[in-house]
Amino acid sequence: SRVRGDDAHAGGDNEDEDEDEERRWEEEQFRKGFGKRVDDASNRVGAAPPVASPSSNTVVPSSFQSTGYVGSGHTAAPIWAASGVSRSVEVMSMAQQAEVANRALQESLQRLRETHGRTKSDLYRVDENLSRSLTNVTILEKSLASAGEKYIFMQKLREFVAVLCDFLQDKAPYIEELEEQMQRLHEERATAIVERRASDDADEMVEVDAAINAAKSVLNKGGGSATAAAAAAAAAQAASLAARDGLNLPPQLDEFGRDVNLQKRTEIKRRAEARKQRRARVSLNKATSLTASDGTANQNVEGESSSEESDSDCKAYQSSRGELLQTAGHVFGDAVEEFSQLSIVKERLEGWKTLYSSAYRDAYMCLSAPAIFSPYVRLELLKWDPLYEDADLNNMQWHALLFDYGIPENVKDFEPEDADADLVPGLVEKIALPILHHEVAHCWDRLSTRGTKNAIAAVQIILNYIPASNESLQELLAAVRTRLAEAVAELQVPTWSIPLMNAVSQAARIAAYKFGMSVRLLKNIALWKDILAMPVLEQLALDEVLCGKMLPHLRNIVHNIHDAVTRTERVVAALSGVWTGASLSGELKCGSYLIFLL
Repeated sequence: SRVRGDDAHAGGDNEDEDEDEERRWEEEQFRKGFGKRVDDASNRVGAAPPVASPSSNTVVPSSFQSTGYVGSGHTAAPIWAASGVSRSVEVMSMAQQAEVANRALQESLQRLRETHGRTKSDLYRVDENLSRSLTNVTILEKSLASAGEKYIFMQKLREFVAVLCDFLQDKAPYIEELEEQMQRLHEERATAIVERRASDDADEMVEVDAAINAAKSVLNKGGGSATAAAAAAAAAQAASLAARDGLNLPPQLDEFGRDVNLQKRTEIKRRAEARKQRRARVSLNKATSLTASDGTANQNVEGESSSEESDSDCKAYQSSRGELLQTAGHVFGDAVEEFSQLSIVKERLEGWKTLYSSAYRDAYMCLSAPAIFSPYVRLELLKWDPLYEDADLNNMQWHALLFDYGIPENVKDFEPEDADADLVPGLVEKIALPILHHEVAHCWDRLSTRGTKNAIAAVQIILNYIPASNESLQELLAAVRTRLAEAVAELQVPTWSIPLMNAVSQAARIAAYKFGMSVRLLKNIALWKDILAMPVLEQLALDEVLCGKMLPHLRNIVHNIHDAVTRTERVVAALSGVWTGASLSGELKCGSYLIFLL
């Protein structure tokens, strides 16, 4: 039985050891899972029952009692204390311990979720940064490729512009020389017309002035009207013959035996023949004139026709002009089309603006483009003859090419402050306007109706591009006024009386011719009504031409009813639309003329 007792005692020890093992395992799990947090959680449990005293009847679970190890000589300390866990756990129930464990697990789970969220957020940011970095790498690669293309383009363009500038600089003297020669040609043409008119006037007035003076001296002596008229006619004829003989210059030989007066006699004879042919044409026009729809005679009065340029002079001018234009066509002939053709140059510069507009602006190309295009425009404007041709700038190639320079295909993208929009107006101001100014100041025949109309059309074209306040345009209009004033001052309308014109056979014809020239000038002045100020026109046309030149002549021929009425009708026709007409209203400015008519 003792053996059985020992066996029973050994079995009990084994059970205690198993319980101790189980308790140690539990404590180990608590220590691993919670550690010291169990102590903190237990302190928050306010409803936990107080710790029972040893004398109480509360039975402490055997698993929490002090247990001695088999074969040991002392009692082992509790595992909770040995494991560092607060002894307060020893007095908790299993439900309380489960609640503490659950709360600890929930807190750990919450912290784990927060950590997981932060990790996901960091991962998302890293992914975004990576995407941005890849995008930036792609952009930089494209930018690098674009920069390379831009560099190559700009280097080629730089070389092109440098060669182009050298090329145009080499051609500039040739263009300037052609411009000067064309200006001289126009001046020579205008001078020839004026000199021919002055020579014709001098040739005729030499005879007529002598005859008028002789007849006037006879008529001033008085006597019977018939006798005095016959004597005046005889004296006038004798004086005219004497003056004509004076025109027949005798031969005068120089040291080489050449007749220096031969050329003069030939010129006098040629001018006399030209005057004869002109009078024949005027007579033919009178005979074959048609009647206008209003019933008035539509006749060309001698002096009002402005066809005073001879056919030979006109052909010579056209021949010289053709040679100059042919030479101008070869100025750029030694260059490749890349530099000689305005269209290609425009395309290169316009491509620069389209592809790299910022670089175009930074290079101030809007200021340099007119200087580059200017030689091409000047060369083409050599063809522009504003006084003899009604040629519009819109029909020229340079205008068609440069009119839309720099304008994008989509008009909505056009910037109003783009300086290239003023390219064509700037070229008109710098090139076309000076050409027209020279033509008006030096080549304009104020007595030519066709030339005046063409000049007015050219000024109106300029006004389409340049504001009226422009200083250069004001100088042009001042030149127009000055030239008209000079023409009025040079105009001479005879005030011979009817007896004098009856005594001198050529006097009536010359007086009619001079009056016709005054009517022509009056018409030409009135044509400027839409450009010059009305006070300026009134002073020139009404005060100086009408009242100062024409009315004295009309008063002297008033007794010749036919001539007086015919010439008065011509004056009214010249004033029509400006100072007379049913559509006009307001104060009348033709007071002296109205008094004469009344």
